[in-house]
Amino acid sequence: MDGQGMNAAARDWRLVGRSIRETLWPTANLKLLGATYRVRRESRIRQAERDYAILKTLAAGKRCVLDVGANMGLTSLVMVGAMDPAGIIVAFEASEAACRLIRQNVVLNGYGRQIMIINAVVAERTGMTIDFYGDHASAGSSIIPGYLAHTQPLSKTTLALDDYLEHSGYVPDLIKIDVEGAELRVIAGLTRTMLAARPLLFIELHSWESATILGSAAELLDQLRPANYSLVYLRTKHVVCDPVAFAGRGRCHVLACPDESPVLQDLESLNTEGL
Repeated sequence: MDGQGMNAAARDWRLVGRSIRETLWPTANLKLLGATYRVRRESRIRQAERDYAILKTLAAGKRCVLDVGANMGLTSLVMVGAMDPAGIIVAFEASEAACRLIRQNVVLNGYGRQIMIINAVVAERTGMTIDFYGDHASAGSSIIPGYLAHTQPLSKTTLALDDYLEHSGYVPDLIKIDVEGAELRVIAGLTRTMLAARPLLFIELHSWESATILGSAAELLDQLRPANYSLVYLRTKHVVCDPVAFAGRGRCHVLACPDESPVLQDLESLNTEGL
């Protein structure tokens, strides 16, 4: 066996060893969209979240997906099974506790080579120091003070997706963004990638206190326009030009598509039930 083969074998055995250790931890079976996953007990949920089905559909055949706000890694697990077998997911998560759960869940399901985990706060610019508010691996962790009653800050440095992608060489087909109110800041650090790579953007818009969905949607439309992107309200499957379409919503899912994307011609085929 040559040196490269020996290195590959060593990596395989290390993954096996980690898998054995993981199986000694408290785990549970979790059924999501017809598949069964082995996950840490802390990751159990009663049923698939309402956006899992559409994420699986959008990830089908993709070669590079960014999961921004990966929480416990369940969305990454759902998407990776639908992707090109040679595809990769880069999962970004600001909570260290959540990153540990993601890694354990990934290894337990044999996706250690396809899902990469980045512990970072994604924002509009790399190298800023900002406060992050969270509690263990809560899905409500955010840079918004007091969001979902999280008030204890931990200072962290930020990473812009444009900078990460420029240095990593990855070219994303799909980017999922669910960052509890910081989604517009993530997109502000994605402008070069939107112009060059033309990825689909699946975004969960949030509201809190004085920040309304109407205001967030208006700003999002302004961000998308220079890159020639259209905004689709997934509940109605309609392209939105006026933020009033989101009146009364406290949280909603949207899809930002390059104007030339074939997805815009086939919106009716998307399964958006429950969104």
